[in-house]
Amino acid sequence: MKISRPFKIDLKKADLKAEIFLPKKLYDKDELVDIYIAPTLIKLDSNNDVEKPILPIDQKMLDKNIYEKFNRITYSIGKLNRLAELINDKLKRTIALYLANNKIEEILERNKKCKDLKKYNFQKDLTFGELRNVFSCIIKTDKEFEQFEELEDGEKRNDFSKLFDGYINDRDSYTHGILSFLYPDFDPILKIKPPNTEEHYVGISERILRDNLLTYDKIDQLLDKINLVWQQKR
Repeated sequence: MKISRPFKIDLKKADLKAEIFLPKKLYDKDELVDIYIAPTLIKLDSNNDVEKPILPIDQKMLDKNIYEKFNRITYSIGKLNRLAELINDKLKRTIALYLANNKIEEILERNKKCKDLKKYNFQKDLTFGELRNVFSCIIKTDKEFEQFEELEDGEKRNDFSKLFDGYINDRDSYTHGILSFLYPDFDPILKIKPPNTEEHYVGISERILRDNLLTYDKIDQLLDKINLVWQQKR
């Protein structure tokens, strides 16, 4: 499954830029019902004849369609974050069902990557990423998972693990990223700072957001299949 994901764009923190923020209040009669926003990031061009860079004035910054696009993307990102929370909860149940029939001590001795998981504190709630690593260890070392078409061989198990890892990384961008438009095309971008990396920007699109829904659906359906099998083993 070809999945489009957020992509790094060439816009460094040190770049000369300005952010235009023009809130627009919406009223129903005299009652405030909403405030439109569409923060727009602009890379400024310097003019050799003046000391200060030129700030472009563009009527599109006040266009209703731009505001509505920002609202639409904000809503989509919020929904994707909520769906990711549901996957996180379901993955916890999947692993709990598996551990009801398998000892964690034995699982952590299966191979080198599984042994690396001994650093996790299994007495506390694991992070989404840690849960995914435990799940990856399980599906790659237990032949029972070959009964699922999506995991029937090593290549498919590796592909699914990579898909899941990318899904969690993208979820982190959507959860912690700061949304803006990039002038002059008003393309949506997120300012993010993943752990142990410098702050940078990634580009997104409505296609990328839709593909995240497809990834959610693929992961969700497989976890449902797995949970059904392991519930019957209890």
